[in-house]
Amino acid sequence: MIKKYKNIIVIIFLLLLTSCGYTPILNSEKTNFYINDLNFEGERKINNYISKNLKKYQRIETTTKKYDIKIISYYEKKVVNKDDSGNPKNYNIKVTSNVNFILNGKDQINKIFERNTSFSAQDKKISEKKLELRNKKNLSNLISEDIIFFLINQ
Repeated sequence: MIKKYKNIIVIIFLLLLTSCGYTPILNSEKTNFYINDLNFEGERKINNYISKNLKKYQRIETTTKKYDIKIISYYEKKVVNKDDSGNPKNYNIKVTSNVNFILNGKDQINKIFERNTSFSAQDKKISEKKLELRNKKNLSNLISEDIIFFLINQ
């Protein structure tokens, strides 16, 4: 008898779980905006990563919200601590983007998006440079997702 109830509960749970209606938030097909003009200043690599993620939202559609966006990006790398001989032991990198949104050519919104992370120094400078570049790319992708979330929720 208990086994029947467990089976029924499992079946109901699976039916509810599969029909929950999940859709990805970053689905560019169902957005209520598009990016008309996209301008960049500042750190070139960061701007390239952000631009790559925002390009798919530049399709002109019949949506009501049209944004002109100007992004000024900054990159900062600091030594957090050093070992006894004075060599860097840990780094903190910070990517900041000052974004100016102009909605339909009228309303202007200015917002700062900032992400940071820490990583330890590597024995080989080449592997440290690769790690820094990967972290820079990841932080830039997170900032571009933040920008998209901001635009979706406006």
